[in-house]
Amino acid sequence: MKIKVLGSAGSEVPGHNCPAFLIDGKILLDAGTIALSLNIREEHSLGWILLTHAHFDHIKGIPFLLDNLVTRSTGNTITVASGKDVLDDLKKNIFNDRIWPDFSRIPTPARPVLRYKNIGTTRPFLIDGYRITMEKVHHTVPAYGYIVEKPGNKAIAYTGDTGPTDRFWKRMVARDVKYLITETSFPNRLEKLALATGHLTPSLLEREIAKMSRPPEKIFIMHIKPQFLPEVETEIQALEHDNIEFLKDGEVILA
Repeated sequence: MKIKVLGSAGSEVPGHNCPAFLIDGKILLDAGTIALSLNIREEHSLGWILLTHAHFDHIKGIPFLLDNLVTRSTGNTITVASGKDVLDDLKKNIFNDRIWPDFSRIPTPARPVLRYKNIGTTRPFLIDGYRITMEKVHHTVPAYGYIVEKPGNKAIAYTGDTGPTDRFWKRMVARDVKYLITETSFPNRLEKLALATGHLTPSLLEREIAKMSRPPEKIFIMHIKPQFLPEVETEIQALEHDNIEFLKDGEVILA
């Protein structure tokens, strides 16, 4: 699998985009950045968006993507998949014909540019040969992480935003995940804030790694708040885990 990092930051400032990870040009993990990073051809190749949760920095690329596809009359359909609670938030608060058009009825109700797919955590589902497993993580709103597997490739796991959690790590180890993309939003001195807002610090990350009976080969860090970037990187490097890397917008992970 080829995973292109469209955005990996915990906030948006010049040079730092909100989270979005493009798998083989077809599937997006979160959608904080789309149209600012993809050209027209790349937008047309998209088919699925797997959302971890409905916070704005993880969904804000979707409205403009749909607008671009409709106005170009591409005939594309984007399927946004997540838990029912996350999809309900999108329908009620974003695509409600007030904040943004209800693209699940545009250009026609029979052939809309947007479809919703409610998936559960009980069993995996398939997208064009990719095996997708969704599991709950711990955040301030309903939130889910994903495990993506494809024959002949290393399995990857993506938590999105999460504080200390348990079920996702157990599911990840059971699927023999090799690459983990997870967050560390705040430095250690802001641990109380991290816990209150459902995020991790380097020291909290260390405790989460200790829960894993078989840690992944590589752990990729994302969602660092840009203003804390040097501090968080220094604290993570002090953990002395040689399998931890920091993601940068525009880079590519090969799994």
